[in-house]
Amino acid sequence: MSARRVLFDDGRLCVVANGDAVSGAPALVLSGEIDRNNSDRLGAILAEVRVTARMGDDVVVVDLAEVSFVDLSGLRVLDLLPGVRQQRALRVLNTPPFVRRLLGLLAPGGCDEGGWSG
Repeated sequence: MSARRVLFDDGRLCVVANGDAVSGAPALVLSGEIDRNNSDRLGAILAEVRVTARMGDDVVVVDLAEVSFVDLSGLRVLDLLPGVRQQRALRVLNTPPFVRRLLGLLAPGGCDEGGWSG
């Protein structure tokens, strides 16, 4: 998974696969808007990447640095909402400030369970 490859692009959300240089784990770089129109497809991509990852990889790295909008369906598919854990391990990087603010409103005590980081 070391070569960059576009997995999805609907004109609003682009998902690019790229190997994570630090851990070797599969990495996805997301850009654009994640909403109810494309979150199901993003969820399917996350599940597929996790299943097809090399044996031994326990996480899929997801970079949100270039994401400009996320609605509740996007937060769910990214495992960011407390109490909504999926059957895949994600490590979310570069969470935009607006997402952290939204999560702070939804989970005022923090979001340890979701595994998100700045």
